Amino acid sequence: MFEGVTHVICTTGTTAFPSKRWDGDNTPERVDWDGVRNFVSAMPQTVKRLVLVSSIGVTKYNEIPWSIMNLFGVLKYKKMAEDFVRNSGIPFTIIRPGRLTDGPYTSYDLNTLVKATAGERRAVEIGQGDKLVGEASRLVVAEACIQALDIESTQGKIYEISSVKGEGPGSDQEKWKQLFAAAESN
Repeated sequence: MFEGVTHVICTTGTTAFPSKRWDGDNTPERVDWDGVRNFVSAMPQTVKRLVLVSSIGVTKYNEIPWSIMNLFGVLKYKKMAEDFVRNSGIPFTIIRPGRLTDGPYTSYDLNTLVKATAGERRAVEIGQGDKLVGEASRLVVAEACIQALDIESTQGKIYEISSVKGEGPGSDQEKWKQLFAAAESN
């Protein structure tokens, strides 16, 4: 399955609260913990970089308001998956986005009801230490993952990401390098 694969982006996830999406045992434990653990365990040590998309709040899942989001374990299991990736021996970068916007609208919350979009929030804020909050455009998260694959300084690091008002870096690798470097210096 991994023959010839050198870089991997893992974006698995499910809804934080019980829904029809949990049918077939697609719970946070099965998807965010068992799924990621099995996926990473199947990877050959020849993979040059793994980028895992997780979530802001994973280190604070016992604190308000994160404990509400974690009622069914989604943040706890994402953190367990992060720890597994960090200890796997595979070079990694972890991206922790805020609440995802710009569809597809897969959860049953206000974000989905109003079909939240990034709108004018195309600029990117990147932080470290699980301190960042806010929303993140799926488009921005996808570009951050792609950029992290090729920016060596992101290896072995964890970043939070959100979308803010303004023009974003698009696919300009130099701008992404600056954003990742700025997060490390703060």
